[in-house]
Amino acid sequence: ALLCFVGASYVSLRAREGEQPWCATVALVCGTAAVAPLLSGGWDLAYLRRDGLDEGLARLAFDMGNLGFANAWVPLGGFAAAAGAVLLTRPERRWLGWWAVAAGVSLVAVRPVWTSSAWFFGYALFWLWAATFSVLALRGDRSRVAEPAGPRRER
Repeated sequence: ALLCFVGASYVSLRAREGEQPWCATVALVCGTAAVAPLLSGGWDLAYLRRDGLDEGLARLAFDMGNLGFANAWVPLGGFAAAAGAVLLTRPERRWLGWWAVAAGVSLVAVRPVWTSSAWFFGYALFWLWAATFSVLALRGDRSRVAEPAGPRRER
């Protein structure tokens, strides 16, 4: 699901950025790289082999899953910051760009303190932004000026 979101976001960001979409490309690379640590399999291994697995090995597998989760925040933060940079270039919905930049910076900033509960702020901020960005993208660009109301002329 994250890869689908990253790919769809790239298409939207690339169209907004213009001729040389380097920020959109950075967002694509970072978003794709965020998936790799999540697929490390630590949590899956701990669950799959829970019967008969030594307690120390189970704890190691669980901790590796947690560490992979925390390591994904850095590229996810890069994705959000690059997406925010693109959104800041447009006058409409600039608040969405600042939100993305704030989420990206906070995800990177909480990585060193991943064992504290401070990580939840940046993580929640990112996913709230992602949901808002998705809804606005699905609704389409409503920032254009609508045609004036009145009778339509046939051509």
